[in-house]
Amino acid sequence: MMGHQKTLKTILDLAASSGFLIKSLLPKYNIDQYKIGPVGLFLCQNINLEWFYNSVINKEITVCMNRGDINDTFDFTKRLCSEKLPFGITSSQKQIKSYNSEEIVSYYKKASAGEIFNLEDILRHEDDVFLKFIIFVNPTDSTRLFHHWQKQRRIWFRKFSAAPGKYSLTDIKNDENTIQTVDILANYPWGSQHLETLTLNRCDSNFTNQQLQFKERKFITAHTITSQVNLPILFLNTLCDAYQEQSYQDKSRSLFLFHRKLAPYKISFAISGTNQTAIKELEDLALYLCKQLRTNHFSTLYLPSSSKNTLEAQYKQYDLLGIPYTILLNERTLKDGIAHFRSRDTTLKEQVHVTEIVNHVELLFKNY
Repeated sequence: MMGHQKTLKTILDLAASSGFLIKSLLPKYNIDQYKIGPVGLFLCQNINLEWFYNSVINKEITVCMNRGDINDTFDFTKRLCSEKLPFGITSSQKQIKSYNSEEIVSYYKKASAGEIFNLEDILRHEDDVFLKFIIFVNPTDSTRLFHHWQKQRRIWFRKFSAAPGKYSLTDIKNDENTIQTVDILANYPWGSQHLETLTLNRCDSNFTNQQLQFKERKFITAHTITSQVNLPILFLNTLCDAYQEQSYQDKSRSLFLFHRKLAPYKISFAISGTNQTAIKELEDLALYLCKQLRTNHFSTLYLPSSSKNTLEAQYKQYDLLGIPYTILLNERTLKDGIAHFRSRDTTLKEQVHVTEIVNHVELLFKNY
């Protein structure tokens, strides 16, 4: 178990050095505490956006968003849909954490003893943000849709994963024949991490019986299917999922294999050369291409200090940021206009003319 704890600690330290997390030491307990860093906030935004696309934009049913009193949103959505099922409501709710002194002391004692392996314990100083999705369905379809939703949500996690096999569903738990619950787990060497709870409720106490009445061929009481995830936990899971140690040129390299849709930065620039005049021209070219890509809505990282480092050092930094592609510009680029697209995953390079870079990037990121 200590070896697995070391792996988790390695992931957290690399994430902190790359800006995904910010680490500070609590001297009284000699324990590291973490909060989400500037690059991590970028990653959270992308995770939230993909959840939004999956739960709202890409749904075959009408979905409204809620903030505040869900009953008001429900009544509006019901009218909007002419009181016809199914329809959905999503919400994002922030929950402020509060701990008493005994809980805090207990946590740090466990951490000192190496007993902390649950991702919930890592971001204790971050507020929880719960993403919730509720579908209101006809009772005759509820069981079928509940199983369909389980499958779809598991596919969603696997789609973005560097190791899709780690995701599993628990057995369905029943509560007095009115509620069925199933959890989605990610299985790591240090234990299973709970990510999402899916619930089929045949008598939802959050709504009145009158609200849930719909007229089909006869009056029916709608069932609800609910999905709830914790965004900070999804963020930490994405870090742990993406972490890889790969062999490269007889050396081990650590990197984050984020799916290209989740990666905070999609493209970076590496510059290689010995002639200072040529390097200055390459820096200007990199800045010009960077602006073009950003104009076309691709998050792009350009570091003016890149040319001062070796190519290997530049690649290492970009791999730890999880950037899928790096555009290599060298002195030959100034002669023939050919840049090299380096893949983070394979380290292989593809030749692309600088005038085709924007089109090439669009093709790379067009699909999942």
